[in-house]
Amino acid sequence: MPLKHPKIMMPPPALFLGGLLMGYGLDRALNLPAVHFLGQQWVILVLALIGISLVLAAVIQLRHAHTTLMPHRAAKTLLTQGVFALSRNPIYLGFACLHLAMALAQHSTGMLIMWAPVIWVIQQHVIAAEEAFHAQQFGEQWQAYRHKVRRWL
Repeated sequence: MPLKHPKIMMPPPALFLGGLLMGYGLDRALNLPAVHFLGQQWVILVLALIGISLVLAAVIQLRHAHTTLMPHRAAKTLLTQGVFALSRNPIYLGFACLHLAMALAQHSTGMLIMWAPVIWVIQQHVIAAEEAFHAQQFGEQWQAYRHKVRRWL
């Protein structure tokens, strides 16, 4: 039976926020050591700038193409240029960078630990659902794009 839209159960921003909150909880519950290293503020700045840039560039492209920003709705257009030529998932890549920037800014070991399970859930559930829909919706155009552009970087 053809899909009408990707079967996304939870909004990706909520998954990243949930990971940050669970990481905060881990820090408090387990009294994890704080993360500190030389040059940390520069790493935070670079990650934050990359994350914000990726998200904003992708949102602008989606708006210009008059297609949805919401992952649980059907995309009208397959974007393959601009930031989407660098990554098939620039918004999730941006969120991943922002998650790391926040974890480091908070000196949070727990938030860093939770980054991996959040990325796993995004990959296995959100991206898998989106890609199944895109394969059906865009056929050969999707297959060519999928072979040309990596999922993350």
